[in-house]
Amino acid sequence: MRAFGTLVGDEEVVGRALHYLNAFRLLVSLAALVAAFGPPASDIEGYRIILAQAAALTYAVGAISFVVLHLRRRMEVAELASFSLASDLILLGLILHAFGGIESALVILLLFTVGITGLILDARTTLLFASLVTLGLLLDAWLNHRGSLEASSLFQAAMYGVGAFGIAVGASLLGRWGREYKLLAERRGLDLANLGHINELIIHKLRSGVLVVDSHGRIRQMNEAAWYLLGNPPVNDRNLRTIAPPLADRLERWRKTGKTEDEGLLLQSTQSAVVPTMLTMPGVDDSEATLIFLEDTSVITRRARDLAQASLARLSASIAHEIRNPLGALSHAGQLLNESEDLNKADRKLLGMMLNHATRMNDIVENVLKLSRRERARIESINLISWIRKLTSDFRRYHKLESGRVKLEIPSASIMVMIDSSQLNQAVWNLMENALKHASVDGQEVVITLRVSPIRGHREIALDIIDNGPGIPLEKRSQVFEPFFTTHKQGSGLGLYLARQLCDANQAPLEYVQVPNRGACFRILLRRPESGEITGSSDKQPARAKRVAG
Repeated sequence: MRAFGTLVGDEEVVGRALHYLNAFRLLVSLAALVAAFGPPASDIEGYRIILAQAAALTYAVGAISFVVLHLRRRMEVAELASFSLASDLILLGLILHAFGGIESALVILLLFTVGITGLILDARTTLLFASLVTLGLLLDAWLNHRGSLEASSLFQAAMYGVGAFGIAVGASLLGRWGREYKLLAERRGLDLANLGHINELIIHKLRSGVLVVDSHGRIRQMNEAAWYLLGNPPVNDRNLRTIAPPLADRLERWRKTGKTEDEGLLLQSTQSAVVPTMLTMPGVDDSEATLIFLEDTSVITRRARDLAQASLARLSASIAHEIRNPLGALSHAGQLLNESEDLNKADRKLLGMMLNHATRMNDIVENVLKLSRRERARIESINLISWIRKLTSDFRRYHKLESGRVKLEIPSASIMVMIDSSQLNQAVWNLMENALKHASVDGQEVVITLRVSPIRGHREIALDIIDNGPGIPLEKRSQVFEPFFTTHKQGSGLGLYLARQLCDANQAPLEYVQVPNRGACFRILLRRPESGEITGSSDKQPARAKRVAG
């Protein structure tokens, strides 16, 4: 059976309205029972007493039935609302007639029913109920005057009918406006929630660090990039002075002077160079908070360096190609001249110098051409621990080093990383040979340490190549990765440059890191496999790349 009234609000709101309507109906039914079976019924005569008692009992049973049906959800909300309100009109009309008709104050219950109908049912049903109320009041006036209609009774019934139609129209309009405003509020709330989610997602995925610091120097909020730049501080540690003292000093100066400093600063926890930008924002607790943007200058510097180095590599490759042919002829002529038996000792010494420098120039040409012809990285998942063990074994055997000259600080468990093992082999081999060549001081034996440690919430693995030498002077650290820069008289200046190029091709940044109580430390950041990538172990070790040390 279908309900004759159409539900205009959502079921949750109408269902909540039915709870209040059922409670009101129970109170009215209790009052009707008291009036029908109590002292007020003594003034009722004839059939009206039977009608009042029967209608009151039926209304009470119906009220209880509607409560049970609503709680047990035996009927749909639309059907329950329609039939319950229709029964209210009929039974309340009978009770009204039994207790004196329109002269009694019970007409307000019929008008209330019409108003409730206008709020939760469609306008046509509401107008139908208002029509039934008007006809019922006219019929009651006719019955109360024994088949005749007096002008006063007719006017009173007509006014109640007009009131019923007015309430029906007003309640329908009010219900429609309320529903429209509710839908508008829900849409606005959904838009705001989506906008907030988008803003949170954008801030969370920004490469720039974003953090909010209150007037007491405590960090209220920060995104993932800021958390990494600040060295992955614990959740309960929110003191900016403890986490990043240089940034706290910069913030204090900015609050005093209001002047923005363009000079970058170095975060000690991660050795990241950042340029902070600060903005004032109102605080929640009536205190000023500061919004800080941390621009990682290493990303911009790396992009500019890549562009410059790409242009330099193309130019160098062109020059090297032009030099290679005359250099080959010169070297070949020197070798032929070296076979002559007429050369004296001084001439052979000069010839040896010429051949040595020709060999050195040929190495430079080979390295430059190797950069221009470098194959694309074939990134795969490898077991870094077993790869390092094999690399150090080959390095010790090739250079005839004792086991104590190359130390390992690595975990026993396997660690998988995404890298081209052959290119990583060449880069690390070059770094280790550079350490052997440059770290020796006063004849001291060079000790190389390979250290593996997770950083940035275990999302990346740091491979450190550390020596026990004096390290690189501060004024030269910005130049060590430049091509043709070398501090060794026999170096080509391409070893570190080539190592960085190989690492960048694998998306594994190579940087110089200051390590306390150690010598030079070069760090390669290796990426761990993500959930969707192949994580099969690859323990194969490619053939050792040709030695290219700066």
